Amino acid sequence: MQRRDTPAIIALTLTVLLLLATGLAALFGPRPEASRDKPAHIRAILELAPLADTSKALMIGYHYELVQRFAKANGQRVSIALTGRDRSYLDSLRAGAVDLVVVPWDDSFAADSLLVSRPVDSLSVWLMREDDHAGMQELNDWIDRWHASEEFPVRRELYLKRYNAFRSGPRAQLSPYDSLIRAHADTLGWDWRLLAALIYSESRFHIEARSKRGAAGLMQMMPETAARYGVTDPLDPEMNIAAGAQSLGNLIKRYYKIGDDMTERYQYALAAYNAGIGRIDDCISLARHLGVDPGCWSNIVDRVLPLMSDEAVMETGAVKIGPFNGEEMGRNVESVIAVYNRFCQICP
Repeated sequence: MQRRDTPAIIALTLTVLLLLATGLAALFGPRPEASRDKPAHIRAILELAPLADTSKALMIGYHYELVQRFAKANGQRVSIALTGRDRSYLDSLRAGAVDLVVVPWDDSFAADSLLVSRPVDSLSVWLMREDDHAGMQELNDWIDRWHASEEFPVRRELYLKRYNAFRSGPRAQLSPYDSLIRAHADTLGWDWRLLAALIYSESRFHIEARSKRGAAGLMQMMPETAARYGVTDPLDPEMNIAAGAQSLGNLIKRYYKIGDDMTERYQYALAAYNAGIGRIDDCISLARHLGVDPGCWSNIVDRVLPLMSDEAVMETGAVKIGPFNGEEMGRNVESVIAVYNRFCQICP
């Protein structure tokens, strides 16, 4: 006759065997990785100076956007800086002073003490520290998702295809920044293609553009002017365009009673954006001194600007700052208008 406690003994035996198997698996099986303590903020460096040729693709702008997208997808904040041609941040990356460095891709690139991402494009890769395997896995997974997204071919085309305003055929978009340009042009009451033409003339849509005088960013704002309009990162397209548009809006107001109509006021604003308020005020003052009507910008171009490079203008008492190359400034305004007319044909 079977004993009544046999089922209990069997159950106890099975439990012991299960616990023993679990213990052996924990002892000899693969151990799960500890959860990653993800930093709240990514410090990124774009070390792409060899690719920053203003006649070629918008490489720096492209990677600036991608690093921001990666950080946002990861729930992290990010700060992004550039390096010059003679400086490298790879040692800073190894030491933990920065978290991510974007460098030109090279077949022979050997990153000792560094992890190399999957190629983001045919020209560059992203680097992380050798101990940040979890971070690199997150990055590679994100790169795979980015390459599979519908946005990838569109954004890549806008940034990486060479672009010349006077050689381009009809296209739906003028730049990677069209949505920003449209939004801020609306606040001005401008045709967005005119604001785009100014940006193209100033920087060719390169966020890293910098003049010999120190003007920086898409709209080539001088540091003191940028700071006045709240720009803390001259690379940031939205910040740069917003500040430039606000500056242009103030210039339109300044010359509203000078120009006979909006076309004239636009040209005054473009001229002052290029040469500065003081120079344009001097031109207006000299025009009045000479009996020239300043309400029409072409009067300034034809009868005032040719005189502004002559020291003799100081003798009139109408000029405060001094002589300057007014004809060059006039050509710059004409160039913006020519690009605008071209943009109207390219993107009706």
